[in-house]
Amino acid sequence: MKQDKIKLVISVILMIVVILSFFTVKKDRVSSDEKKFKEEYEELNGVENPSSGKKYFDLKVELHNGVEYLDAEEAIDFLEKKTGILYFGFPQCPWCRNIVEVLLEAKKELKVGTIYYCNALEIRDEKILQDGKVVTTKKGSKEYDKILELLGDKADSYDGLHDESIKRLYFPTVVFVKNGEVIDTHMSTVDSQKDPYKRLNKEQQKELKNIYIKNIQKINGVVCSSDTAC
Repeated sequence: MKQDKIKLVISVILMIVVILSFFTVKKDRVSSDEKKFKEEYEELNGVENPSSGKKYFDLKVELHNGVEYLDAEEAIDFLEKKTGILYFGFPQCPWCRNIVEVLLEAKKELKVGTIYYCNALEIRDEKILQDGKVVTTKKGSKEYDKILELLGDKADSYDGLHDESIKRLYFPTVVFVKNGEVIDTHMSTVDSQKDPYKRLNKEQQKELKNIYIKNIQKINGVVCSSDTAC
């Protein structure tokens, strides 16, 4: 009888150890997307961009960054049905590199689980104004057209075409979605930044983070009336 009790106690202890180990491993597990995001952005640190002749500044991305990749079709599904934050960008974009640390900091501060990420560079169209007419020099994919449709008036107008109705997905664009409704978007960084190859200063980072925080609070049902994050 005594031995049975001892065996039971040992079994319970082992079970507790297994359960605790499971949750510890789960907490420390890093997804392949998190690794990929870190590697893609950090591998350009100090590298010269051949198109500009300027070097990218050093960017540090946490390994546990909570980033999940979406392809174009998945991004459409997200915009139509989900709630959360969707970041459109790509690693070689100097403006994008400026927002990464700030966006991830806002995510951590408000305890957001995941930042969804879509590199839509290759699917965009290209248009020019020729003899007063808009000419498409590269057709965008059907998924790209659908993304623009879902962004609606919250997408930015295509620069240089003198037609506000023609939209374009610029990078970086961070989209805040609630139950399949685009609540708001934020394109680029802050107005005071002129050179994307220079890291945002502390005041600019604070300004950008407050923009992200306010929009995250909108999808969380928090309404603020002040000009600073609440």
